[in-house]
Amino acid sequence: MLALGILLLCFGPSFLEACGIKPYSARVVNGETAPQHAWPWQISLRVNGGHICGGSLIKPDWVLTAAHCVERNPRPSGYTVVVGAHNLYSSTRYQQTFRVVRLHMHSGFSMNHFRNDVALLKLERPAQLSSAVNLVCAPRANSRIPAGTQCYITGWGRTVGGGSGASVLQQAPLPVAGDRECQRVNGYMIPIDSTSMICAGGRGRGGCQGDSGGPFVCNEGGRWVLRGAVSWGHSMCRTDHYTVFARVSSFIGWINQRIR
Repeated sequence: MLALGILLLCFGPSFLEACGIKPYSARVVNGETAPQHAWPWQISLRVNGGHICGGSLIKPDWVLTAAHCVERNPRPSGYTVVVGAHNLYSSTRYQQTFRVVRLHMHSGFSMNHFRNDVALLKLERPAQLSSAVNLVCAPRANSRIPAGTQCYITGWGRTVGGGSGASVLQQAPLPVAGDRECQRVNGYMIPIDSTSMICAGGRGRGGCQGDSGGPFVCNEGGRWVLRGAVSWGHSMCRTDHYTVFARVSSFIGWINQRIR
């Protein structure tokens, strides 16, 4: 059983003790459209106004996403971040849009092996926190979540294998998979590095509801803790394969060094 101290951690020094809190009215059900603002740390990363990846608000002015989302263009001026979004094609009073002014991509990332698939985006100013916009909690450095734990993936990803992205935010429960099991199933595509990767899904459940870079969160004692950032999986979202995430707990030191 995880100690309660794990649940109250935020990334770096923070004034907000209520990280990882969802609106009380939001219900989570199997793989469907998410209730509006049910996942208030979910962000939309955009280029020229178009959504390209997801991410998580870890501090009012910092976002965690996947390195492969920004690998082709590491210049921060090419990106904007939208928080408080639900429908990608309609704006509401809850949305806030920010330019990215600084970008840190993990130096150990490569498209050849997808290890260390994390990047940090510094926003031009802090987001205004509310019931629609909130921070996700940090896991304890190098901590592990047990295989079989049911956690949740969210994003505007494909709703069916090979399909187009969704216009409204999607959510789905995915059980955490063991490292050996993930290597057995997914390892022929890319070897599983258990230090920097965590796997989830299988049992007929895939990660099509998620976007690259988007959050994989677990409810730990009533708080939602960021355990993964969507990294890779089967190109057709086959549910007999696992979705692979960057293991956030392995990067707490790296993150905190850069967001001070």
